[in-house]
Amino acid sequence: MQAECDAMNARMNIQGLQWFDRWRLGNGSTESFVVPFATTRPVNIVTHGQAHFDYGQFGIHLAQQDVLTFLGDTHQVIHAKFIDCRKASPTFRTSLSLRFSPSSSRTLVIPPGVAHTFSGLEGVSTLNAYDVFLPPLASLLQPTLGWTPEHDIINLPLDTDPAAVEGVTPMCEPAANRVYYQLAALQRSIMSAGEVSHAETRQFILDTGEHVQLMLQPAVSPAREASSFPVSRIHGVEFKRHGSVRTGEHSRIVPVMGPSPFYIVDHGTQPYSFDSFGIHLGQEDHLTFLGSPSQSIRLKLVDVRAGSPTLHQEEWHEFRPDPEMELIIPCGVAHALFDMTHVFTLNRPVFYLDDANAYEPGNDVIDWPLSARPYPVLTPNPTLASLGYLEALAEVQKRLAAIAPAAQTPKAVLVTDQVTGRQVKVILTQAARAASAP
Repeated sequence: MQAECDAMNARMNIQGLQWFDRWRLGNGSTESFVVPFATTRPVNIVTHGQAHFDYGQFGIHLAQQDVLTFLGDTHQVIHAKFIDCRKASPTFRTSLSLRFSPSSSRTLVIPPGVAHTFSGLEGVSTLNAYDVFLPPLASLLQPTLGWTPEHDIINLPLDTDPAAVEGVTPMCEPAANRVYYQLAALQRSIMSAGEVSHAETRQFILDTGEHVQLMLQPAVSPAREASSFPVSRIHGVEFKRHGSVRTGEHSRIVPVMGPSPFYIVDHGTQPYSFDSFGIHLGQEDHLTFLGSPSQSIRLKLVDVRAGSPTLHQEEWHEFRPDPEMELIIPCGVAHALFDMTHVFTLNRPVFYLDDANAYEPGNDVIDWPLSARPYPVLTPNPTLASLGYLEALAEVQKRLAAIAPAAQTPKAVLVTDQVTGRQVKVILTQAARAASAP
């Protein structure tokens, strides 16, 4: 995939605007991949509805670097336009038009101060693992800073002449993790009151000739009801509503705030269903399903937790992909998903450590045959992982991402020791598949 990104980057003529290759792990099926995102920071899911979608204007962030992964039909064509509006950039006032297709194999980085717009995003979900920048400390002491977080984005008309762009000075100090966690807390607080409307910021010239930024924000809508979501009878399983920011009639920004590292499962375009139950002992799944709202997904759950009030209770659910729905599956609840073709699953789990305060993400899942009876009785890990542990885990994942995958996602099965009679977990791995075009 890196060769493809290199070829795409060769066409880039704006400094800092670039693609990078995503580290992906084969997930059994020829076209299915697990795509890790080694970050504890909040991310945004941006959805655009199924009807024709284009932004109809340029957007410029002063303090946010967009880090975009486009998820959707790999045959769809997305059109993008860019203008470098950074006064100090060597490519100031340079413009660029691109055409590309969605793929979980690559990510686009758009620096602060680069105006951008997209069309052809209908049916596409965009994952934005954005970076935040702050003003230089010295400028915070000046009365003319002219920037606040709520005024971060500036909108320009599509017919803007690049040669006439006045230019902006974006923020330049990378924010620490603590800033992201505070942003996540603020987002939770704001969206707990209901659905939020996305504001637009436009530049106006007063009669005095002074340039000012005015923020235009539609009325706030009441929170969407979650009554249409399935209801589980298994203790701790929950279908709940994500908070969201309305950006259009059918488009939304859905913040996924973490703070654990997360991953996407790209289930590909071939028929895909689980061939066994998955059981995590140290990972509570928090799943968001992205795909066509006309598609139907089936889910079977079985509680195999020792001491659970719903031990060995089974149930089936049927639902459709919905970026505003989050499915929580506690540790020790076996689950199998069916009819996942064309679906992307985002999992931002909550991790639990065992009695030795350890957890191995790659070896946590147990695969239990769908037809095997009786169901096992298992004890989930007891200790919630700390933020420090999660940050360390993200750093380990970043180091792993620098190495080509040597194996596909492992399978773990329970077998009975013929000598002791105890069940032990055996990890089965398969060599990684050769890279293929997305």
